[in-house]
Amino acid sequence: MPPFRTIWFACISLSYSILLFGTAMLGFKLTTQNETGWGPAILPIILAILSLALTIMSLLIKRNYTVGMVGIHLAMIMPLAGALLLGMRAWDLYQVGEQGTQVTLAGMMAVTSIYVFVTMMLIRPKKEEAPATMDSQEKTTAIGQ
Repeated sequence: MPPFRTIWFACISLSYSILLFGTAMLGFKLTTQNETGWGPAILPIILAILSLALTIMSLLIKRNYTVGMVGIHLAMIMPLAGALLLGMRAWDLYQVGEQGTQVTLAGMMAVTSIYVFVTMMLIRPKKEEAPATMDSQEKTTAIGQ
């Protein structure tokens, strides 16, 4: 079982991917009236799938430490990449001036992605200070150095 902070981190990452997927579906529903198809929903769906994969990787930290750490670190970067991509999409749509709902959705998701990044940075799992096989005297010596 992963440590509690890792589980908490994974819950936030999973919530982020669910929010991205919901935004994609909402964007698709709003744009089908204009018959633009799946185009506006592709970016949030790709980001949601990547975020979900990184969440699963971060939960594997007890089985494979390297995979877990890669998952945690990439999951922390994911909201920043999402904020950048969604912000650029919102700006491009704003410049065209045709789809006000898509601009609003992309802009709100960009701001939400920054909020998720800050939250993830505050609750990210801490690195273990000493291996569990050390006794208390060895741990205090290792930590003090």
